[in-house]
Amino acid sequence: MLISLLLLACGAPAPTTPTPTTPTPPAASPAADDSFANVAPAKVLEVVDCADRTLARVQEAQWVFWVSLPKQPLQVGDPLLLGKGPLQKVVTCGETTYNDVVVIEQAKVVTAEQVQAALGLKPPEGGLSIAELVTKRAELAGKPVTVRGRVVKLNKGIFGKNWMHIVDGSQAEGDLTITSDSFAEVGQVVVASATLTIDKDLGFGYFYSEILEDAALTVE
Repeated sequence: MLISLLLLACGAPAPTTPTPTTPTPPAASPAADDSFANVAPAKVLEVVDCADRTLARVQEAQWVFWVSLPKQPLQVGDPLLLGKGPLQKVVTCGETTYNDVVVIEQAKVVTAEQVQAALGLKPPEGGLSIAELVTKRAELAGKPVTVRGRVVKLNKGIFGKNWMHIVDGSQAEGDLTITSDSFAEVGQVVVASATLTIDKDLGFGYFYSEILEDAALTVE
């Protein structure tokens, strides 16, 4: 049981199933051009060429799901901004059937800079971006810090706390873990204030370079 709780809190991947439990993640605030609705960049995990469409298995925040896109060259690892679209229960490509596929017409492979422009959040007044916090981790260790981020993963009631992973677009990869008595749902933006702890070792091989524990949380 302890190992299972650690797996949940630390964001370790769960065993994969043929179809996602939640194929359509909740939409975050749209990008500046109102075309995209990502909570976080969707990373391409698998690509299937299918007639006049491209099928891709992607991971956006904590969700892994299939999307059907207009024909385009994609590679594993590409970050995508995605629009909204309906869920199609069954899609057939050749002799293979895919379940729960989100049909999306607006999709764009982006750079880290474009991710920041579309999904980035400004640091709170007097606070830091997550990238700045990571860069200055040694000098900030043991000191109070404040960050703003969008929740991309939430686990409630682990060791009596709510565990959230947040991003702000200032890093191409990675997130910041916070724990709190309060919580925000995935997709919501929060301002979190806490003392920065670095090199936190929970045992069982789970280690945090940076973590904000018992954070005061404001949902924006």
